[in-house]
Amino acid sequence: MAEARWGPLLFGLLGALCCASVSGFEPNLLEEGIELHVAQRLAQGEQLYRDVLVFTGPFPFELLGLLFRIAGEEIGVARAVVVGLHGLASAAAFALARAARPGALAHAAAAATATAPLLFFPLFGIYYYTTIAFHLGLVAGFAAWRGIRSIGWAFVAGVLVALIALSKQTIGLAIAVALGLALLVAASGAARRRALAGFVGGGAATALLSVGLWQLSGTLEHAIHGLVTLPASLDDSYQLPFVNLWPPGELTAATAKNQIFYLPNYYVLSRGILAEPGAAVILATQLLFALPLLAMAATAVRVARRDASPALVVHGALAVAWLVNLFPRTDWGHLSHVLPLAVAQLFLVVPGVARPTLRTLERVIAALVLVAFAGGAGLAWRTLDRIADPEPLSARVPLRPVSALVRGPQLRRVIEFLERRTRRGEPIFVARAEPLLYFATDTRNATPFPGVFPAMHETQERIILEGLRQTRFVVMSDVDQPAMTYYRDELPGVQAHLERFYRPAEDLGDDQYQWLTLLERGPDRGPTLVDFVQRKPSGRSFVRAAGEREPAAPFDVLLPTRRNRRPLAFPLGPEGGGIEFDLEVPEHAVFQADASLGRIRAADDVFAVPERATIVVSIGPPEAMAKLHELTLGTGWSPRWIPFEADLSAWAGRRVTLRMELLRAPEEKPSRIERIGYLGSPRIVGRRAPGAQAGP
Repeated sequence: MAEARWGPLLFGLLGALCCASVSGFEPNLLEEGIELHVAQRLAQGEQLYRDVLVFTGPFPFELLGLLFRIAGEEIGVARAVVVGLHGLASAAAFALARAARPGALAHAAAAATATAPLLFFPLFGIYYYTTIAFHLGLVAGFAAWRGIRSIGWAFVAGVLVALIALSKQTIGLAIAVALGLALLVAASGAARRRALAGFVGGGAATALLSVGLWQLSGTLEHAIHGLVTLPASLDDSYQLPFVNLWPPGELTAATAKNQIFYLPNYYVLSRGILAEPGAAVILATQLLFALPLLAMAATAVRVARRDASPALVVHGALAVAWLVNLFPRTDWGHLSHVLPLAVAQLFLVVPGVARPTLRTLERVIAALVLVAFAGGAGLAWRTLDRIADPEPLSARVPLRPVSALVRGPQLRRVIEFLERRTRRGEPIFVARAEPLLYFATDTRNATPFPGVFPAMHETQERIILEGLRQTRFVVMSDVDQPAMTYYRDELPGVQAHLERFYRPAEDLGDDQYQWLTLLERGPDRGPTLVDFVQRKPSGRSFVRAAGEREPAAPFDVLLPTRRNRRPLAFPLGPEGGGIEFDLEVPEHAVFQADASLGRIRAADDVFAVPERATIVVSIGPPEAMAKLHELTLGTGWSPRWIPFEADLSAWAGRRVTLRMELLRAPEEKPSRIERIGYLGSPRIVGRRAPGAQAGP
């Protein structure tokens, strides 16, 4: 009996301690950044789904917005909520595990949840709707088990499941179905009817209350759009196949190209995102993905034998429900929320399958497992402390960065620049995956979108363009999820606007893996009349060899946008190469482009422009080309762009050929990666260019 009283409390304290130990690490730019940014807007009086648009449930946003109003807009408020919820979830995990009657292994099962913030860093330590849903799920499972004998507890379970659905719709629905079926199996007779009535009643009451609040605030129609219509319209750009379980130690072609998404987070933190995993790492990954399936198979055996306790059935229902989170995106982040429940389920179910007869052996196994969890958690904390920056990111985000992209000076430089140059509440625009910057700089989003939705592109483009009219600064990522899609391809009108009106605001260094671009509104560079990147299919590529130009196949590898410029690339021969277009020159036309020696990583390869090469742009009839611009590049790679332009008024109204090419320096021996030349966003704009280089 003492264990029943003190066990949940001790594991609750242990879970809270583990979560608190990581609460000072890793500013999460995207997931937690969305929650903080949206909650701050709600605390300042905006309405969810009307003034700020998301396609997940309102509960995490509204809860944090309320707490911001009460306790102040501090990231520590959000992290404190997670610490408290994780303590509750760990206590519920032990109570549910003990009720499943696995003996001493109940401690091992609960430890899988309690140590999750350290072992699965950072996912269980950040304020995020999936994190909230996981913790509420375990508490709901405990309430459902108690609800078999108490309609009040069943009602509480229904309320909690509704809150999960109001956090993440798909998980809430899956848990509602799974726990409802669990109550059907675990209870009988009048107890079953009572438990189901309370469970359904709690969920229905919460749903009706939510609808009533939306109706009173005048946002019911907006909420239906955000929760139902918008999610149904999202495309499958983020879909990933389930990792292959055979052959062991190898990934199929479909999964290998996205292997970074499957690898355990600590491997990526310690080795970097470009590390190539060996067979042992891939095998370990495959085993982890297989583990939930093994737990479900073992549970099916117990249920088929009709010796599964009600608590075991309820815990198994939670584990099955969270398998939904693995599809359609089966990456490590989604697997991490399945593994604690799957590991715990194995500890709960194995004693009944194997029927150990020696209680001492059971205790020894439990002790060894607890030592392993404790040792793993301690090693994880030491690893985080060693990797993390010694200083916090900023005054408003007093967390020590851990991941490679957040460590170092780049993000700090952006935050410090915006703190110096903006006023509190000034509108800026963070183009895609770093909404934490709004909270970190105490600025506001010029649009209703906390990120880019993989749908409704025309609507997003129109609203974002309206917001940019009042925006001086834009922050965007050069990396921009190249494995999936590029911002420029989703919202080309916004990309064109940024190229026309914005320029780099401050040098952020020449790091090869630079990933942030800070843009400031500048002079109008003119409306685009001819975009040569878009017209690339009509261009003619060529290479130079032995003093001659020879036709060549176009270079078709998709290159990422760098510093607000889209590379137009062409193949090179021993002496150079280029691309040319036939066109009629508009009136008052100016040719604009940028040159660079930057290295570009794309399609699992690296490409670079040769050093000491010469960029030449020519125009005219093919038999009598005139040189528009010539630029000799230096040595040493650099991501900086060198802008140039030339007046085309002398050719206005004429049908000509415009040629862009790169000539290798005769003394330079080509390296393996120097296979292309490229210019940044070459185009013709409609304006006069006083002082620009004249034509013939």
